[in-house]
Amino acid sequence: MKKFIIILLVVSGLSCQAQNTKIIVLKQFLSDIIKVDALELNKQQPIISINEIAQTEAEKAITIDRESIGSALLEAKNYKYCLISVDAHTLVRVISFKDSSPSGSWRSAMPLCKGYIQRSGVLYEKKDYLKNLIGRPDSQVRTMYLFN
Repeated sequence: MKKFIIILLVVSGLSCQAQNTKIIVLKQFLSDIIKVDALELNKQQPIISINEIAQTEAEKAITIDRESIGSALLEAKNYKYCLISVDAHTLVRVISFKDSSPSGSWRSAMPLCKGYIQRSGVLYEKKDYLKNLIGRPDSQVRTMYLFN
């Protein structure tokens, strides 16, 4: 019984540490765009909280879909930072509008981005073209946040 309790405490401690690490990584990722207080973030799904903060702090927020992404990306070139979220699981920022790749499904040139995708509670860092990070057009909510 003692061994079970010890194992349970260790697993619980590691899980809590993993959640804190996720928050630290996202805070660093966004440090030059928005200031995020760790206490404000949902520990299980911090991207939800980041979306709420970005919605209030961004100069402009645009819901993107197949029809609007081309004009939204053109407009984003006029801003210093472009942050894009997909529902509660993906958060990316544009690295370079000059380095882009055409997308047939989005019907637009997609810039090079870096971001994080959360799967089963774990954050995975990715650097790729936007089309490969946000997936194909579907019913998921994709929002572009623009900052200066």
